[in-house]
Order: sequence, then C-alpha cells, then structure tokens
Amino acid sequence: SKATVSVLNCLPSTYQTPPSKMMRVSRAVVPAARAQMRYSSSLQVTISGLNYVGTGLSAIALAGVGVGIGNVFGNFLLAAARQPNLMRALFNYAILGFALTEAIGLFALMIAFLMLFA
Repeated sequence: SKATVSVLNCLPSTYQTPPSKMMRVSRAVVPAARAQMRYSSSLQVTISGLNYVGTGLSAIALAGVGVGIGNVFGNFLLAAARQPNLMRALFNYAILGFALTEAIGLFALMIAFLMLFA
C-alpha cells in the first residue's frame, strides 16, 4: 500500500493511514533506527566540515603561485642586469611566465570555490 512504501523509503506521505491499519513496529527496531539516523546526520556534519578543510588546503597553492611569480620577476631583473641589450626579449618571457603561473593560481582558486560552494 502507499503507507507501507513511504515507511520503507523513510519519506513523508500525504496519505494518512487510519490508526486501525497502522503497522506495528517492534520496540527493539525503533532505537536501532534512531541510532542509524543519528549516525548518518553526524556523518553529514563531518563531511560538510571537511569542505572547509579541503578549501583551506587548496588555498596553499595560492602561496606557491606568489612564490613562483616572485621567482619569475626576480630572475627577469637578474637577467636584465646581466645583459641589458636582451631586455625586450626577456620581458616577453617574463610576462609569459607570469601568465602561466597566474593561470595555475586561478585554477587552484576555482577548485577551492568548487569545494566550498558545490
């Protein structure tokens, strides 16, 4: 019947079962069902809490991007000081290195937001 399906699937039903036809449940089954519901809700809280941990760990990549960009421009200045006549070509390579390093940072930030809000 409709009421039996809703009890088995643990879904609320719009159909009201008359008290004379209600299913009788053993008292031993009820605490086990409550313990299972309690376990699943605490598991859900733990999983949602781990979203914040994963987001924080993926934000560590942003610190690596900052170090990488510092290395790119630091080495550009060092190379430009050694050979000033190649400054135009070195600047193009520095901008390329900056763009690629920044793209990795944007990917890490995108993953962090996906873990946080999805």
